[in-house]
Amino acid sequence: MKRPSRPRRTGTTAAEAALEASFERARDSAAEELAFFKQLMDAIVYVHAPISDDARTSRLVQFRHPDGFDAIPFFTSLRKAQVASSAAVKILGVSGRELLTGTRGATLMLNPNDGGVVLYPEEIATWLDRGFLARVERLTPAEFTVGPADGAPAWLAPAISRSLEHANFVSSAYLLETHSSAGAEQPPGLLIWLVVDLAFAERAARLVTTAIQPLCADLDVIIDLAVHDVSQPLPAGLDDPRVLPIFTRIKPT
Repeated sequence: MKRPSRPRRTGTTAAEAALEASFERARDSAAEELAFFKQLMDAIVYVHAPISDDARTSRLVQFRHPDGFDAIPFFTSLRKAQVASSAAVKILGVSGRELLTGTRGATLMLNPNDGGVVLYPEEIATWLDRGFLARVERLTPAEFTVGPADGAPAWLAPAISRSLEHANFVSSAYLLETHSSAGAEQPPGLLIWLVVDLAFAERAARLVTTAIQPLCADLDVIIDLAVHDVSQPLPAGLDDPRVLPIFTRIKPT
C-alpha cells in the first residue's frame, strides 16, 4: 500500500458523519450493508502506523482480538482513531479501496472500540473480486435430529470442501440432514457442521457462508451452520456409520 497522508485537523466532517450513519444502518439490513461497503471504497478511513516507521510503504499496527487472532484496526473518523491512539502510533488517512487492496490477506476490524465489525480475508477477497458480501445471521439453537444428507445437491459438499482447503483452523466438516423434533411439521433442512479451533469459529462460519451463499439462490432448502470445538468429543448423531465427513484435514507427519 502506498504511503497515505497524515491528517492534522480535529472534529468530525460531514463525510465522516455520513459514513458512520451508513455503518449504523448496515447493522440491521443486508441492503444497507451493501450500500455501506460501496460507500466505504471511496471514503477516507483512518489507520494506525508505528510512529517511528519512515519506510516508503506503510506498516500498519495490529492488535490481538479477544478471540485470539490479530487484526488491523481502522476507523470511520479521525476522532475515533484519535480516541484509540497512543504515543507509539501516528494516524494515517487512506481510502477504503486502498486499505482493503493493500492489506489483502489480513484480517481487519472497523471501529473496534464501538462494537465494530471484523472483516476476514476471505470476505475481503470476495468483495474485491466479485462485489459480493455474504449475509450471516446468528440464530437461537433449535432442537432437531440429524442423519445422512442423502438429498443434498451434488455440488454442495465439494463447494464446502474447496472453501476449507487452506483453512488450517478447521479439522473436519460434515453435511447433515436435519429433521425437527417435538412433532413440528417442517420440511427437512441441511446442516453444515464444522469442527474448528474455537479462536477461529466465526471466521470459519463466514468463510463457508461466503463460499456457498452465491450458489444457493435457487436452492429450496434451509441450510444452517454450526461450529464445534475441536477439543470436545463429537455429539451423538455423528457416530452413525452412514455419516462421513465431507472434509478432513490431513495432518503433516
